[in-house]
Amino acid sequence: MIRIILLLLCLQTSLLFSQSTRITGTIVAEQESIALGQITLFSTADSTLRKGSYLDSTYFTLPLNANKEKDFYLKISVPTYLDTLISFQITDSVVDLGAITLAKNLDLETVDVVFRKEMFKRTMDGISVNVDGTNLQTLANLFEVLKASPKLVSPDDESIEIIGRGSPLILIDRQAIISNDELKAIPASQIERIEIITNPSAKYKAQGSSNGVIEVFTKDFHLEGYNITARAEGGINTQLQPSAGMHLGLSLKKKKFSMNGYLGGSYRQTYGLSEATGFTTDDSNRGLSSFSDNFNTNLWQYYSIKTAYKINDKQKISLGLNGYGGGGVSSDNATTEYLTNNEVTTRSTAFSERSWKWLNNTSFLNYTIETDTNNSNLEINLNYVNKVSANDDETNSQFEYLESGAESVFDIRNESRDIPQIGELRIVYEHVFDTTGWKLSGGGSYSLLINGKRFDRFNNADGEWIIDEVFSNSYDYKENNGAAFFEVSKKWDKIGIRAGLRAEYTSLNGYSNSLEQQFIDSSYILPFPSASILFEPNEKLGITVFYDAGINRPQFSSYDPFIRKQDSLSIEYGNPYLRPSKEHSVGLDFDLFYAYNISVSYSYNDAPISSISFVDDASFLTESTPWNAESEQGLSASFSIPLKTDWLQGWNSIWVDYSKYSFSPIFGREDFFNLTYGVYSYLTFILPRDFNIMNRVHINKWGGADSEMNANFNWGMRFTKKYNGNKFKIFVDVGNIIPPKRKRTVYSGNFQYSSVFQNQFTTFKLGLFYKFGRLKTDAQIKESTSGQSDRL
Repeated sequence: MIRIILLLLCLQTSLLFSQSTRITGTIVAEQESIALGQITLFSTADSTLRKGSYLDSTYFTLPLNANKEKDFYLKISVPTYLDTLISFQITDSVVDLGAITLAKNLDLETVDVVFRKEMFKRTMDGISVNVDGTNLQTLANLFEVLKASPKLVSPDDESIEIIGRGSPLILIDRQAIISNDELKAIPASQIERIEIITNPSAKYKAQGSSNGVIEVFTKDFHLEGYNITARAEGGINTQLQPSAGMHLGLSLKKKKFSMNGYLGGSYRQTYGLSEATGFTTDDSNRGLSSFSDNFNTNLWQYYSIKTAYKINDKQKISLGLNGYGGGGVSSDNATTEYLTNNEVTTRSTAFSERSWKWLNNTSFLNYTIETDTNNSNLEINLNYVNKVSANDDETNSQFEYLESGAESVFDIRNESRDIPQIGELRIVYEHVFDTTGWKLSGGGSYSLLINGKRFDRFNNADGEWIIDEVFSNSYDYKENNGAAFFEVSKKWDKIGIRAGLRAEYTSLNGYSNSLEQQFIDSSYILPFPSASILFEPNEKLGITVFYDAGINRPQFSSYDPFIRKQDSLSIEYGNPYLRPSKEHSVGLDFDLFYAYNISVSYSYNDAPISSISFVDDASFLTESTPWNAESEQGLSASFSIPLKTDWLQGWNSIWVDYSKYSFSPIFGREDFFNLTYGVYSYLTFILPRDFNIMNRVHINKWGGADSEMNANFNWGMRFTKKYNGNKFKIFVDVGNIIPPKRKRTVYSGNFQYSSVFQNQFTTFKLGLFYKFGRLKTDAQIKESTSGQSDRL
């Protein structure tokens, strides 16, 4: 009986010390509220770190699994106060340390506590850009953040390209974007980080990935509680064109559930001027000169809800719903003179109005599970995209024939509407071998795109618009894509390797309702290998060699052979015989101190998609259709220099790209060479009293297969003042300090066209940012599987 009683007492004692214990206390300080501090708990026996948490109020509670230990000590660190150590023993399930008085640090008159993440970090795949916690989060939207990131440029202030690679595949929370307008709808404050992947692995779809991949990750909320942000800005340029924006964000977390949501919109007016001259390159000796002005109004709006539920330590499910939309109107006035043998024969005046609306609704469901203790994981992802796009264009033209004095009028109106829908299922599994360090990845995906498009042409009959059935069209298009991939990687002491193979099946089906015929019905399977080798001879140098392959499939509208008359002197039609372009890239990256980077790459595109364009022999009618050229070759080099000191942070980049374009005889063009270059600099000066000055400078010369531009200079500055930490900010932004003019030359089959265009003027903006909420951490420090629990 005594033995049974002793056994029960031992069992009771064991249960007492194995159960969860709470450590509580109250902070006593000179101020009623304290700045964000830190509280850490250690074992007295060997000073092993057992628990850690943020401290954002005068009361704290800290859960602890004592595991039979009794003796511990607590360390409390709060800005402007001395660190405080308290020893205690666990004798009950709740240990109340009572009131803890903090001693003021009299050695410091002022203490500024600033948390700044490293803005840029080199990885084996490319560059990781931290937005949250850096000065990038103060920019207006995702598009501005991408322009401010290394290796990225915007040649026309509308698109994003990777230097030397072209237009990349852009993913936001694993979903591919449909339009670059989406980038201008997402506020920078909701972005956590960006991965600029210049060496994409086999898990990425081949479409666009050979040009690189940009992965954008919006914020996941980790702190218990809630956080609300509000941002408003407004401005005007020297042409008295206004712009404004309003953004609201909410983040909250309650135990295993977290949610991020934001909504807002922006408004902008622009004014532009353009002058152009052109001449034929054959023996017809014809030319033109024109002048036009443009007024443009744009409105963007967006909403997003992203939720996550942590089932347990290994399983997580997340889902989201996003919507990006916009609309606008523009009006153009143009005066043109047409010349034959250097004499003006015809004058025209044209007035056009264009309106557009678009909306991208996307949703996703994602499930991840860690399958072992080595971080092996399985990810299942479902995506759905629904886009609505509608355009209404009206042009009224009047022609005067100088020789005869006759006049003619040509009025045209085009309406177009398409609603593509995309569904995708993606499964990826990564297995990590504990003993060897090898990683094996594999998976697959299937996507279906369905689109129905209408194009209606109207003629003006006595002030009434009558549909022209001959030039109106509608078509149905379906595209199936299935893919499977595997990849293996291994990192030794100084060498790392990665090799993979992706195979994709594509099926295309298109039917023209107006022509009553199927204009495309094809399918094909293509392999896409990729490989990279990382060599680290020492801690200061890293060298990466890579190869990858990809594909550029034509847009579905490029296949439709139906003739579309854009105005009185321009017609377009598709090409059902277009082939996809296969792309190959090899490169070499040198990284010094994993900060300074030199990159050299060579790319070869077989049958790139270009455009055949000719001016009619008897008139100035321009006829255009997409066509496969022979090849495109590019040699690119870039040098990136990041800067990071106590008072200066940012980066500088220099890049050069040399391209050769080869055309088949049908283009009527010789081989074309283009040299482009750029110098980019984004520097933030961190001044006393919470002042920041961001200085941005761009110098770039851009071009392509059928055009080249003169070098452009762009300069802007932003002044930011912070109050109450980072909770309240006021900023003033001055953009386009020296307004740029874009000079461009376009080459076609028998015509050359030069223009000077300006729609960017000096702009002044004033903005406010406010953040509030109540946060605390539920962070738990996981014991190391190696037994070295003293290493954090």
